[in-house]
Formats: sequence, C-alpha cells, structure tokens
Amino acid sequence: MAVALAAAASGSGTVARPLVDRGVDLYLRRLRTLLTIPIQVKACRHVSPDGTVSEDFAISDIPDAARGYWAMVHVPPPYDQLYRRLYLIPIDELRRRCLRLNSHGVQSLRFIADFAGTVEDIWSPFAVDIEHVSDWLAAIPGWAGPVRSIPAAGKLDAVSTSDDLGTVGMASLTTLWATAELERAANGGIMVAEDRIRLDTVTLLTHHLGTGRFAGLHLRTAIFNDTRRTHFEVKRPHFFVDPNLWVSLVLLRPDLRVHDFGLLMPSGDIPELGYSETLTLDPLTRRFRKYRIASAEFGSTYLSNAFHITVQSSLADRQADLPMAG
Repeated sequence: MAVALAAAASGSGTVARPLVDRGVDLYLRRLRTLLTIPIQVKACRHVSPDGTVSEDFAISDIPDAARGYWAMVHVPPPYDQLYRRLYLIPIDELRRRCLRLNSHGVQSLRFIADFAGTVEDIWSPFAVDIEHVSDWLAAIPGWAGPVRSIPAAGKLDAVSTSDDLGTVGMASLTTLWATAELERAANGGIMVAEDRIRLDTVTLLTHHLGTGRFAGLHLRTAIFNDTRRTHFEVKRPHFFVDPNLWVSLVLLRPDLRVHDFGLLMPSGDIPELGYSETLTLDPLTRRFRKYRIASAEFGSTYLSNAFHITVQSSLADRQADLPMAG
C-alpha cells in the first residue's frame, strides 16, 4: 500500500510508518508541507467466487478520535501483490455505513464489498482502481495547491560543510533519543512516524491523537569539543517553513552522550538566524539563547509548543520509574 501511494504521488508525497502502532498504519504527507492523511490498512486474502468479501472487525480497532481513511485491499494468493481494485473510505463514512453487530462476543462492524466490481454496493463511491490512486490524491483538498518557496536567508550563510562536521551516522542516534523522549513525555497520547524514504526536512512526524493535529520535527546533530564551539546547519534544498514545524539542535558530547541542553526553534525563525552557523556554548551565542531548552525537558517542551498541551516532564517520569525498575 505504501508503494502504491508513493508511486501515485509521483514525487509530490512521502509515506511514513509509525514507530508505535496506535491505530494508524501509514501517514501520507505532501512533501514540504504538513498536509497529512492518516490511513489504517486492512487486507483480505480470500474472496467468494463472485468477488465479494465480508469482514468483521472490532469497533475498538477504530477509536472515536480516529480520522483519515480506512483502506481495504485484496491480496490474492499466492502473490503478495495488491489486487487492482481497492477501497479508500473516510473513517466517518466507515462508522456510518457499516452494520454493527456482536461477533463472538465482541462489538464489531461488518464490511461487505464487491472487489470484482460486478454489482453496485454501498462502498462503490470509495472504490479506486490502483492505476487511478493519483486521481484520488489530486482530489484531496490542498494536495494540488502550490507549495511555498524556500525562504531566503536573512544574512549570508557561513561556509557549508558537506559532512556535518563528523556527525554523519550520528543522526540515527539522536533520532532514537528524540523519539524515546517524545513517547515518554506524551505517555501514549501521540504517534511518532518516520518516512520510509527521507525526501524532505521532516525527520519525525508527530500526530496528537486527542486533537488529530500534526507537527513536524527537523533534527540536527552537532558534536562539540574542548573549544566549546560547534556548527549548526540546516540543508536549504529540502527545507520549508510551517507554523507547526520545529527545528531541534541536539548537542552531543565527545563521548556521544546528549548534552545538558539543546535548541528548539520555530522553522519560521531559521531564515533570519541563518542556515549555516557556528555557535559558542559558554556562553551560548546571544541570538540562540531564547531557544535553549534542557535536554531532560525536550519532549515536554516540544509537545507544549507544538500542540499547546501540558505534559509531565520526562525528567520527572524517569525519576518516578527508577524505584520500579530497581
């Protein structure tokens, strides 16, 4: 399904998978924007001789707060390849049209559809030929609109370094750290997703389950040495500005431990700050001081800024967990 969506987007979209599954299987996002469509995928391997399928699934599988689309696909044996006809149904329509019943003691919804397309059923308006998924995409409000141009820098950039000053290979380390901090701070209230193939500046996509809102996080990694100076760079070709896109500089000590503090900046401030800058840490370069945050509070600070919610600090969570962990 991810491959079919990415192919249909023809370079205009990317697909992310959540790191912890809380009801969404795929996130389809238009590149250089935070326009995101959550998709829950269900699949069947066998259909009746006339091409119909009948599937029961628990109502609890689709929580009331769920938004986006529900995809039903057919994977005929013996091949792991989608059948040409699939269904892409808005979650609200799925709840409204499905028959509700008690299936083996579980409150369920029954989905009945005709994959052969030989009869008109209630799901026919949501049937999509796999060759026409691009038309379905184009009909999504805002998908075909213009994308903002890359903002110009407010001042001349410093000399760019192609290898991020030795941080190649460290990006995955800081991504894991950031993901763990977000999950700990949110306590199950968000989903964190990472693109299958990285195509723009969004390192992590965060989905607040209570409101359905999305925010993006662009992570940069910098290692400092005895000079207490480091380099901060944002790659301009893939960068975009959005009110809910944030840029975080994670500072690593020479032993690769996360430093006591880092930076969290709105994407809209980057053009004025500069895309490529050298920073001093003691004291921190003046223009960056207002973005300084304690690393132990990274998750709670980001969630508060991005979603305007109050969460328990990750440091307090860790302290509360220590006695239980022994």
